[in-house]
Amino acid sequence: MISRRDFLKFSGLLASSSILELDRDLGFLVPSAEAAQPEKEEKKLYGVCGICSMGCAYIAYVQNGWIVRLEGNPRDQIAEGKLCVKGRSSLNILYDPDRLKYPMKRTNPKKGIGVDPKWVKISWDEAIGMVATKFKEIIAKDGPQAIVIFARAKPHLKHFVKSIGTPNLIVHSNACDVSHDIAWESMVTGKGKGRPFTVDYENSRYILSFGWDGPGKSKNKWGRAVNNALEKGARLVVFDPRLSITASKAHEWIPIKPGTDLAVLLAMIRTIIIENLFDHEFISKYTIGFNELKGRVQQYTPEWAEKISDVPAGRIVRIAREFATTKPAVVASHKRDAGGPLYSNSFRVAQCFIIMNTLVGSIDRPGGRILDRKPKLPKEKDFVKYPEYPKAIKERIDGMERYPLTKKGNFFTVAQGILSKKPYPVKAALFWKYNLPSFPNRLRLEEALKTLDFIAVSDIYPTELTELADVVLPEGTFFEGKGLKERKYHAMYPQMALVEGIKPLYDTKGFKKVLYSILKKMALKEYVPDEEALKAFSKAKFEALGTTKKEIHSNGGIWTGDKEFKPKTEFGTPSKKIEFTPSLLKEKGFDPLPYWIEPKVMPNKEYPYRLIIYRTPWQRMMKTQNIPVLIEIYPENTATIYSKEAEKLNIKDGDYVWVESTTGKIKVKAHPSEGIRSDCVAIDHSFGHRGKGMSVAFGKGSNEGDLVPDMTIEEMLKNPDPSANVMWNEVVVKVSKA
Repeated sequence: MISRRDFLKFSGLLASSSILELDRDLGFLVPSAEAAQPEKEEKKLYGVCGICSMGCAYIAYVQNGWIVRLEGNPRDQIAEGKLCVKGRSSLNILYDPDRLKYPMKRTNPKKGIGVDPKWVKISWDEAIGMVATKFKEIIAKDGPQAIVIFARAKPHLKHFVKSIGTPNLIVHSNACDVSHDIAWESMVTGKGKGRPFTVDYENSRYILSFGWDGPGKSKNKWGRAVNNALEKGARLVVFDPRLSITASKAHEWIPIKPGTDLAVLLAMIRTIIIENLFDHEFISKYTIGFNELKGRVQQYTPEWAEKISDVPAGRIVRIAREFATTKPAVVASHKRDAGGPLYSNSFRVAQCFIIMNTLVGSIDRPGGRILDRKPKLPKEKDFVKYPEYPKAIKERIDGMERYPLTKKGNFFTVAQGILSKKPYPVKAALFWKYNLPSFPNRLRLEEALKTLDFIAVSDIYPTELTELADVVLPEGTFFEGKGLKERKYHAMYPQMALVEGIKPLYDTKGFKKVLYSILKKMALKEYVPDEEALKAFSKAKFEALGTTKKEIHSNGGIWTGDKEFKPKTEFGTPSKKIEFTPSLLKEKGFDPLPYWIEPKVMPNKEYPYRLIIYRTPWQRMMKTQNIPVLIEIYPENTATIYSKEAEKLNIKDGDYVWVESTTGKIKVKAHPSEGIRSDCVAIDHSFGHRGKGMSVAFGKGSNEGDLVPDMTIEEMLKNPDPSANVMWNEVVVKVSKA
């Protein structure tokens, strides 16, 4: 471990443009030969950080073709001139000697983690040809459904999947924010519109959190906004089984029993309604279904909620009253809080978050939850015309066609589908930026992938997933791309950020270009957009903004639209109102109102602890573990356990322990703490790489996903959840000294 002083000193060295340079032969940063020379004139490039989805805009300073330091862009409403520790250290990814540098093919037919693929360098033409030839053979013999694409649901990914005719685009959203998405679509924004990310925390006077830990994940904008709100006198109340970073800043931390947030929320909603504390004008003007909601929550008394949640009834009532009478107030939420895909009742929690914000008039109002203000831009479909897509079969390998409101794909059921060969056998897979530790029970997925005839992987790093690949398609970093990026994680007003990349360091390609090249090689050129049409589309976007690329650059890399905030008076639902009884849910046969649902599993004699998974400020999922300074700050993850429980088990701080579930077990360091419930064990995500290609990350910590079971689609359907939430934290564990 290094001290904070040494870390800041090192960060200063990293940011200095005159003392470090990348040695191309050695492959890492070394003292510059020009260290004693005066600084040469620096060139500015503008861009958007790709570490997390918040996408802070940055200014990159370039000397002799090398980016030597980064700053947050002060014109960006998200970055506000700041970058988090992950963003500031991200140059290590650009200049990491472990990066994939050119296309490669496997020559060793034996596959497995730790098995040398015996890579051979090949040309891009050969690499694209391998994928296209294999896909064509499989489509001719087994049908396009025998090909599975694992990637984020970007427009070009959806287009590629439809063009080859497979129904199988597997996305991680069911393990991310699907509960919030479907709740917002059904109640506020309308079908297919998703959820907004913008929250005006800075102007809130009462912030209520159920497991939300934005500052603790170093979501830069939200951390600053909460701090500013607190300085202005706002009250912060946090319900969380673990003393998170956000909870440590709170006026009150309530260590609620995991999976029971729904009970407390239902009781709070009841209190606000029966005590007549809701915003009458907002409810009468902008909502429907209030009387039905009022009738539903009558049974959920604070005394009932106390027995379930361990939160005293008096405290529930007091906080509900404070929330309703201290305006503006907001319930904080993002992705994997209590309303995210953690528990069997998380969708109903997500509904309650919206109801609470609506009752106090905080939907699209200052200090509340804001509907993102995005610029009005032309669509690609207005410029690029394609023939009709081939008709794909409805049945998916993950079974998601059985969920009418979301079909984005399911990490939890896909391994079972491949292994069972139901409803059909899978022969090939194409992965983009996903890795085995991103999935639950990764050993099961590894087993499933070994049954395939062909695997192609596009990534920046040689992950363990690349060790199972037949061909590797190296992608560039976000420093090597170009374009315009919408400001959407905090969009109080329309704003776009310019992306100006440096010349690619290696023989890499963007995945969109790779997909179009595969389509051409498959003789599907009619689905590849015409270059002139794309140029016209790009030109039209700038015309819609009333500016040019040169002008945006001269204005500091940011285009900003009208900043005047006009609250919405109509919403995206069929009724144009916020729907407490969503017609979208009714149409699909789901109960439109929230109701109490027990957690799926409970601690027992053999497995006495609830598993809690959280994220740290200095790691982003599985992206940043190969950055040396971040690993030096925090070299491995830990299992936080209540101090007295640790004493009973004769476990001391720093001891290695086994944490075991019915699915698997992992070895991690113990961290006894007073900041957690006695019936919980908390493990931080982002560790456990087994692929030797990432030399810094290899062997550091353990992957808590190995404790989480995958599922069959039949098991998922037993939970009456319209959002297909995967219940990531419905896991109980036991702990023993290693």
